[in-house]
Amino acid sequence: MDSDAVITVLVVDDDAFVRRGVADIFAATTDIVVVESVSDGDEVPAAVAAHRPDVVLMDLKMRRVDGLDATRALMASAHPPKVVAMTAMDVDDLVVQAIEAGAHSFLSKSEAPETFHQSIRAVAAGNTLFSEESLRRIVASTRAPRPTTMLDSLTEREREVLSVMATGASNPDIARRLFMSETTVKSHLSAVNHKLQVSNRVEAALAAFRAGLIE
Repeated sequence: MDSDAVITVLVVDDDAFVRRGVADIFAATTDIVVVESVSDGDEVPAAVAAHRPDVVLMDLKMRRVDGLDATRALMASAHPPKVVAMTAMDVDDLVVQAIEAGAHSFLSKSEAPETFHQSIRAVAAGNTLFSEESLRRIVASTRAPRPTTMLDSLTEREREVLSVMATGASNPDIARRLFMSETTVKSHLSAVNHKLQVSNRVEAALAAFRAGLIE
């Protein structure tokens, strides 16, 4: 994405105060613009079609159509926007389900404004912003860890790249730490996703934690 481009955002939440608060958070930036806010998941398809946002900030619990179903519907479309799951609750199974549904990242509504800014910018650029601690909490809250054999298909270098990425490192960070080019990092991460049968960085990182690659 062009570094000078404006990132357009659709906010989806059934609480009017949250919608206004999120809009105020981004009003302080010059590169992120809220193009529309809607109050339920059934309003998402029309809003996306009308505004073509780069990123959708998606509440997970809504009255008519929840964020999980709305995210799945978006991911089934021809050119889906990036989705950031937004929740007022502690990290739990619902966030895992959102990631598995296709959400690219997740945010707690209690995060600082700067974290909202950073997360939207990261996701719009094709990356993901998450903390190692948040993944530990997800793994601790889910009841069915995958077997450690799931990582057996990875090469030693792919394991190294995955282990660094799982700490929340960006591609440039991984490249610097492992003394390789960003292109090589992307190639390894693509292979990791394919071999682990996951669709994004958060799922891959969760796999690493669940399999014990990260202590």
